[in-house]
Amino acid sequence: MTPGHAPDSVPATGTTRRGRPPRTDEQRAEQRAQLLDAAMKAIRRHGPDVSIDDIAADAGVSKPVLYGHFGDKLGLADAISVELAERATVLTAAALAEDDRVDLRVAVVAIVEALVGLVEDEPAIYGFLVRTIRSGERGFFDNALVEVIRERGGLLVGLINPAIDQQWSRVLIDGAFGFLLFSVESWQLSGSPPRDQLVRTLADVVVEGFRVAASGPAVGR
Repeated sequence: MTPGHAPDSVPATGTTRRGRPPRTDEQRAEQRAQLLDAAMKAIRRHGPDVSIDDIAADAGVSKPVLYGHFGDKLGLADAISVELAERATVLTAAALAEDDRVDLRVAVVAIVEALVGLVEDEPAIYGFLVRTIRSGERGFFDNALVEVIRERGGLLVGLINPAIDQQWSRVLIDGAFGFLLFSVESWQLSGSPPRDQLVRTLADVVVEGFRVAASGPAVGR
């Protein structure tokens, strides 16, 4: 070996390694959407206690690939929550467009319909979300679903009732979400009243609550 020279078996500095080219942002987003859809199908198939191993197997990927997109099981629950919230937003916008006016009750009815539909029509996914969120170290209101509801709900409430203070809006939106969630769970267990009556009544209660808040809550009362 000539002094000052590296052995022939050592690659020269700057040599390009062969391998799969890095994915573009569009490709990663497409794969993430496909994995999210596969995860929801796996939850429907295996139930709310489905494991990450089962989800990865059904999606045809390794667990590291799944973790690379969602972080962990709670991250996956967050991603599903955001997807469902997006769908609810589309339904709410469609309902408002059909009504041809910005009406809080119309929006709330659409939101309640979406929540009831999730609990009744997608029990496995609903169970997965609730169990995963409740089993995590974060509080019940510290998750992506609630953040999306706060953001979208705050914009809607501010547009319809600009008199509501932002701090009150956050408290009321969180309270309305908890009220609706547990009311629908209770309804699911009892099976009554009829679904359409439940939706109308819950919407009326929420709208009335925001109407009272818009008039200005008294301090020290």
